[in-house]
Amino acid sequence: MKKRILLSCLLISLLCILVPGQINASAPAKADPRKQEQVVIYKATVDGKVTKTVTNMPLMHRASMSPSGRFVYGERIGYGKTDPTIPYLYDMQSKKMTQLSGFAKWSPKQDALYIRENGGIVKLSLPDGKKTVLVVSAAQYPVLDFSVSPDEQYMAFTRMDMLSSNTKVSAHLILQHLPTLKMKKNDQYEWRSGTGEEMYYWVPNSKKLFYRTQTAYKELDLPTGLKYDHNMTTFPSYSNDMKYRYIRTMTEEYMLDLQTGKKVNLKDPVYTERSLDKIVWSPSGHQMAVEQHSRTSNSQDSYMYILSCKQVTKCGYPFGSPDKGMPGYYNLSDNYRIIGWAKDGKSYYVADLASIHYTDFPLEKLGPSNNVIELR
Repeated sequence: MKKRILLSCLLISLLCILVPGQINASAPAKADPRKQEQVVIYKATVDGKVTKTVTNMPLMHRASMSPSGRFVYGERIGYGKTDPTIPYLYDMQSKKMTQLSGFAKWSPKQDALYIRENGGIVKLSLPDGKKTVLVVSAAQYPVLDFSVSPDEQYMAFTRMDMLSSNTKVSAHLILQHLPTLKMKKNDQYEWRSGTGEEMYYWVPNSKKLFYRTQTAYKELDLPTGLKYDHNMTTFPSYSNDMKYRYIRTMTEEYMLDLQTGKKVNLKDPVYTERSLDKIVWSPSGHQMAVEQHSRTSNSQDSYMYILSCKQVTKCGYPFGSPDKGMPGYYNLSDNYRIIGWAKDGKSYYVADLASIHYTDFPLEKLGPSNNVIELR
């Protein structure tokens, strides 16, 4: 008996040496996507405190939290040729999961989903489940994607003219005034297909919409109706109080103070590969939660960290710090994502999702950069 106890102790000690990251209680544990039975959601404060919730959501690959923090929208990517990507709604309160009629996005201010359904768009109010048709479906003129403005006064969406023989003008950008449901076509362009990227970005004051075409980033100025082409490689990113704009070029990474015009340098002089990969701004002020790129790995993946930032230069690592020797998590294999802020702006949510590494999926589900794309 004593020999067994001694052997067990030795094995535990050996595991602690070989796999130090797996015994850190504050860091999400890596999970095999085929064995992971439940999505885990963490709530982190800007002070670095973390609480953990194990949900009943199986094998989600993408997720986003409702404004109240009660509901989670999730998407499960199919693992086979005939296995489709399926959207779900999960109620954190009742623990119930419901399959949805189409792919959806949260309202910026309320627990309501805007759903792309049969080529049109409907609004699903929660928790009562009331549906409102916003854009009528049309088989030869389907909606490809959409985005609701932060003030919820407008919805931008793109319809594809399936009968057009000219692909350069077959995608139609339409702006809908949500209170009246009136619509206006604002542009015709070539759709940027097969990327799985975000196609629109609203400036927080809802006065400007940026959108992608096949060849450019464009801007629609709502007050004037004027459109501009931009030589950009990514969408801009503004804090919700419009104090800062994040900018990254080949040589610089900084926050531009929009009030003073000064640059707040973010470029790490030592770890030059490190950069802010995704910023999720607090609903008020300029606190932010960040998915930070650390460095590439040798498995066609990259090492990442989660950052909590009270100010743009005052950040901490609630899930393990590089200063403590932790290598970080894998971007695609581990698939930890910031999925939204709490309504009060004092904490945010991180989900431990199933792997989206290219080796988990057949070739037809992959984009040109070996990332899983939207098959919708």
